[in-house]
Amino acid sequence: MIDKTLRELLLSLFGSTIFSYTSPVNSFQHDNGKPSTLETVIRLQGLFHHRLHPLGVSPLQASMLLYLDRHPQCEVMEIASALCLQNLSAVKTVQLIQRQGWIRKPLVNPNRKIVKLQLTAKGTALALKIKANIAVTDKLFALANNRKAA
Repeated sequence: MIDKTLRELLLSLFGSTIFSYTSPVNSFQHDNGKPSTLETVIRLQGLFHHRLHPLGVSPLQASMLLYLDRHPQCEVMEIASALCLQNLSAVKTVQLIQRQGWIRKPLVNPNRKIVKLQLTAKGTALALKIKANIAVTDKLFALANNRKAA
């Protein structure tokens, strides 16, 4: 259970919705009462989605933007491979984030139609906001886990 101090911090930062991501769920816990890997992944995914919602970006879009931030000038299939996506899903997501103005696809070699993806200034700014949200998510989970261990 979340102690009073942590509860007040979470409530001030996120309102009541955050408790569904930080409160224990017995059905996923090991016999020793500690969260399972599955529980941790599900909670992190939910919290990540919750933190990204105000930015208007999905977890998949955020993952692509962060990958491009770390690996500028990469191809769509490289992102698909790195994020374990089917090629069609990666292509559709790249098209969507391009329409949002977060990336551009300049041709490197017009004869061979090689496209290397790049973040735009708008995409770089969004990637910075995503990184900040990830940092907050990491801190909240560390704080919640420290409280549970005590």
